[in-house]
This record gives sequence, structure tokens and C-alpha cells, in this order.
Amino acid sequence: MFNFLNSTVLFAALTALIPLIIHLFSRRRVKVVEFSSLRHLKAMQRRQVRRLKIRQWLLLVLRMLIILMVVLAFARPTATEGEIGSHASVSAVVLLDNSASMSRYVSDGSLFEIARRRTRELLETFSQSDQVCLLPLVNLPTGTATFASAAVALDRLEQVQVGWKEGDLQTVLESSGDLLSRADNLVREMYIVTDRQRHSLPDQELFGGIDARVYLVDLPLEEAENRGIVSVDLGGQLILPGHDFDLTATIKNYGPERGTELIASCFLDDRRVAQKEFEIAGGAETTVRFTQMVSQTGFHSGYVEISDDRFLADNRYCFSFRIPDKFGVLIINGDEAADYMKLALVPNPDIQQYWSVKEATPQQLTGVNLRDYDVFLLAGAPALNSSHVVRIKNHVKRGKALFVSFGGATDIENFNRTWSDVTGILYDEPVKQTFTRAGYYTLQSVDLNHPVFSVFDFEADRPPQIKFFTLPRMHVTGDARTLIRFTGDRPALVESSYGSGKVLTFTGPMAPYYTDLVSHGFFVPMISRIAEYLASDLSSLEVCLFTDENITRSLSLTGTVTDPVELITPDSTSFYIPPEEEHGTLVVRVQPADRAGIYHLRYHGREIDRFAVNINPVECDLTSVDPDQFAAALGASDYRWLGTDATLSDEISAYRIGRELWQIFLWLAILFLVVEMILGRGSPDME
Repeated sequence: MFNFLNSTVLFAALTALIPLIIHLFSRRRVKVVEFSSLRHLKAMQRRQVRRLKIRQWLLLVLRMLIILMVVLAFARPTATEGEIGSHASVSAVVLLDNSASMSRYVSDGSLFEIARRRTRELLETFSQSDQVCLLPLVNLPTGTATFASAAVALDRLEQVQVGWKEGDLQTVLESSGDLLSRADNLVREMYIVTDRQRHSLPDQELFGGIDARVYLVDLPLEEAENRGIVSVDLGGQLILPGHDFDLTATIKNYGPERGTELIASCFLDDRRVAQKEFEIAGGAETTVRFTQMVSQTGFHSGYVEISDDRFLADNRYCFSFRIPDKFGVLIINGDEAADYMKLALVPNPDIQQYWSVKEATPQQLTGVNLRDYDVFLLAGAPALNSSHVVRIKNHVKRGKALFVSFGGATDIENFNRTWSDVTGILYDEPVKQTFTRAGYYTLQSVDLNHPVFSVFDFEADRPPQIKFFTLPRMHVTGDARTLIRFTGDRPALVESSYGSGKVLTFTGPMAPYYTDLVSHGFFVPMISRIAEYLASDLSSLEVCLFTDENITRSLSLTGTVTDPVELITPDSTSFYIPPEEEHGTLVVRVQPADRAGIYHLRYHGREIDRFAVNINPVECDLTSVDPDQFAAALGASDYRWLGTDATLSDEISAYRIGRELWQIFLWLAILFLVVEMILGRGSPDME
């Protein structure tokens, strides 16, 4: 059976009629002149003319055949069977899945090594005239993808390693479609070697504009019983040297079978500090809690690890935190509540504290170096110089924290103009300056799930009975979260974020003239917990960084930074990255961060940051879809399945267009041209 790879050229076959048209339109009428005694000459003429006409018709047919053979050669005729002709040249793209899920083990060994072996077998089926491009799904080479020989693709295959993140199938398919659209050969093929993870399917069908035959290469997928750690939670605690803290690991069972007699181990600062046994039902989650303690300040890191299974990448989850030598707290005195806040934080100067507290009036801020403080307490929300407002906002945006309390003398217009974008609060009316103490507001409810209040033992809807004799009118805007409410469902304590920093705002006055809060036993622990919570956020305890993200780290360096920062990856490789300025903050864009583990940032040999990067839990769900579902999701309804029970060369040859015959037709055109030249030599024009 014949096929034409360039069938559009066949329209040019009509040009084979040109010699016939020329012949028909160039015939001349012969004038007949009678002569006597020419009987024998006429008989001889008829015999000669008959021979000449036969030669002319042969020449006409040969000329038409020459044109037809040339046209057919350019149309590239092919035969699916037979031994005549040469193999059709192919332009092929091979997509190799090297995402984290491919690192699992099956009965025959590592799934990625099996995929690499099948890909090598596939590449060996191509000839020297074929164009091949090998594209991994993780760590796609920068720049425009190009075709090369199969030998080059084989060399690249040996360099491809399994990654720690999810494969970007959609981007690679888009790149492949663009490459195939520019291919030189008209035989275009795409091979996909993947475990067909359900979550990796692209958001849209991508094969609508790709003119290529699609092949799915089978791999020995098995239903793996996988259990992985999806998160480690430090609970927003202020971790202090010599004090216990809780670390909770959440573990998920992705398989259907119940896991029993499993072990979870906690490692802290390179040593195993705890081990617990647990079990988990199929398809469920469970938590394992460890209580630990560190003895000194500085950077600390570790990981939680569970019993091995066939997918090791998610059996370990890393974490890190920092305990500064001392937290700096600056109280800006706007009303008499500032003195009570300072007394709550430092009841006795002789007692060793993990924070240092300084109190200053708005007028004294000019001589204060705000960089020395981690938490700003704005007591009574006083009006500040615009330059001080900008400086405080910039520090909060970079990761420091702010606590604002409303005061009886607070200028609500100034507050709304200055702090509403930071606090998420807009005041409508100030507090009344004249009021009776016959009626009052009290606390209605407290969010005990929040780290500030998780240590208190009262019920959420039965908080301490504290009287507030007057309150301002206000409303919450944006994404601000209410942690405490006054009676009448009025927000009392509101949390918001500003850049990288956290902000807490107490919306009512704290001074004794307006409330009995400062004389209540709840005041001191509340202020202490607020300071602890705001300071603990500096350690980024709740940040979850994954290997498939662009990671930007803020730097707390002082002075002029002129040299690059050293990045040390989990495999001890060093890179030097120049810092950049972003919105007034000095940052480092961490590249690469494609491996799970602990990363260190150093400047002039001093460690300035440490952070953990983990595999994204979505990559740990090894559930795969069948080939029809996978192909349908890609939009490749017409695909070829290359099973594991036969060699790839045999299966591909059964589908691929096998022989090109254009050389034969070109040689026939040359042969007809030679015959036409021989017959046409010396042929008289008899027309």
C-alpha cells in the first residue's frame, strides 16, 4: 500500500499534460499538391510517416512520464511493506518523566532506571538520518529545544537524573509542539515515557495543534503502598533555650492497606532525639507529636523520618528554626497603657528575660535605631512623624512585627490615614470621653486555636470577665482575622499581615480610665504571649518551602552588602548569589533549590539564614490513570501503545511508515530523460 508524505505536491502532476497540450496546439495543416506517377512514392511516404508518428508519440509519452516521475519523487511515496526503497526519515521528540514519583521501587527495581532502559532501547531504533530531541519533565534545559542525532540524545539520557519535584508536563508538551512544527522531516513522532500520575495531567488538551503520531511507552507500574509525611508543625511557639516545645508530624497513607508497627523518628541538630511507634489506616492521616528542647540560641534544624516503603522521597520531612540571642521590644508611649505593657514584660529588671524592652515617646524616636528591635508596641496609637511611620512600616514589611493598641486620645483620622493599610481596621467614631460605669462591654469569645491563646485553659465562649466602659466604633477590612470579640460581636483583637511581618491590633482602650483590663490577671500573660508570638514569627516557623517553588529569602544584614551570599545545598555544593533589593528589602533568590533538605546562607563565613525545603506532598500520591484517560487528557485520541511484552523496535516498525520510494521515481525520471534524448536525436519535424 502506497502513501505520500508530501501529498500536496501531487497537484503538480497535472503539469504532465503540458507536452500533450503543446502537441495538440502546434499541429500544422499540410497543403496537398497532386503530382502524376507518384504512386510508389506515396506508398513509401505512408510507411515513413507511420514510423515517425510512432516515434513522436513515444517522445510525447516519455516527456509526460519524466514530469510525472519528478512530481511523484517530490511527493515522497512510501510503502508500509516491502524491501525496496529507503527508510523514511523521522523527526521525534522523546519525553522522559524524571519527576520525584519515578524514584519509587517496583518488583524489577527502580522505576526510573527501568524508564531509562526503555528510553535507551527506544533511541537505538533511530537511524543516522533521523532527528531526535530528548526532553526531561524536570529541570528542562534552558533555551529553545533543538533536534540532534540519536547518538546525542543517548549521551543526554545518561546525564538525566531523577528530580525532587513534580514534572512540568504542560510546559514540556508546549515546547515539544513548537519544536515539531519546525521539524525538517514530514514523519513526526512523539514518545512519552511516564508513570501517568493522576495529578500531573495538564489543565487543558494540548495536542490539538501538534501534527505528530503519539506513542505511550508502558512501564511496569504497580500499586505501591506509600506512606509519607505531609507537614511538620511547630505550632507558632516561641522556642526558648531550656524550655520544652512540641513538634507535630502529619503522616498520610496513600495506599488502601492499614499500616501497623511503623516507626517515626525525630532528628534534631544531627542526632536522633526521639522515636515513636504508630499505625495508620488506609487512605487516612495521623499525627505523631514529639516534645523536645534545645539548650542554646542560634540556628537549629532537623527532620522527622518514618519507616521505609517503596517510595523513599516522602519518608523524611525537614524543618528549621532560629532562636535569636535576645528579642528587642520597643514600646512607643502614646498613653499610660505603655507603662503597664512594660511592667507586664519586665516585672523585675533583675530577672533574666529573653527580650530586652525599651520605652520611648514619639519625640524620642529620632535618636532610636529601629533596626535593633524585632517587635514594635504602639501603645495608644500616637501620631508619629511621617519618616518614623515609613521606617516602622518598612521594618514590618521585611519581617518584623507590630502591636497597636487604641487609646482614648487616638486621632482616628490620623490612624485611618496612617495605619489602616497595616492593621486592616478603619475607625468610624472615637471613644466617648464622658460615660457612666453602670453599663459596660466585656469579652465575648476568644480563638483558643490561635498560638497566643492556646496555653489558656478557659473555654472559648467563657473568657475572663473584663469590663470596658466605652468602645470606639470601627470595622475590619481586607483579610484581617478577629481573634477576640467584645460583646455585641465587636472585634477586640485583630490579626493582619503586612509584607513578611505580622500585626496585632487591640481595638479598645487599655488605660485604667476606660477599663479594668490592666488590673486583671489576664493582662500580663496576654501581653507576654502577644510579644512571644510576634517575636517567634521572625524564625519563619510556619513557612513550608517546596522544591517546585521559586524561593526568595529576606536578609537581615546591616551595613553595606557588596559581596555575594554563599548558598550551601543539602549535598554540600556551594553557589554564590548576589543579593537584590526588593521593595526596600535585601533578598536572595535561591537558585537552585531543587533538592529536598536543609539549605544554609553564609556571608563572609557567618551563617545568616537556614531553611528547609521538602518535596511537595502532591507528588507523593502515586495513583496513575489508564492510558486511554491519560491520552484523552492530553487531547491525543489517536495514540499507539508500546507494551512491555515486546521489544520497542518490533512494535515501532509495525506502526511506522517503513520505506521511502522517491529515489526510485527520481531514477526513473532520469532513465526516461535519457531514452527521450536518444529517440529525439535527429528526429525530423513531420508536422
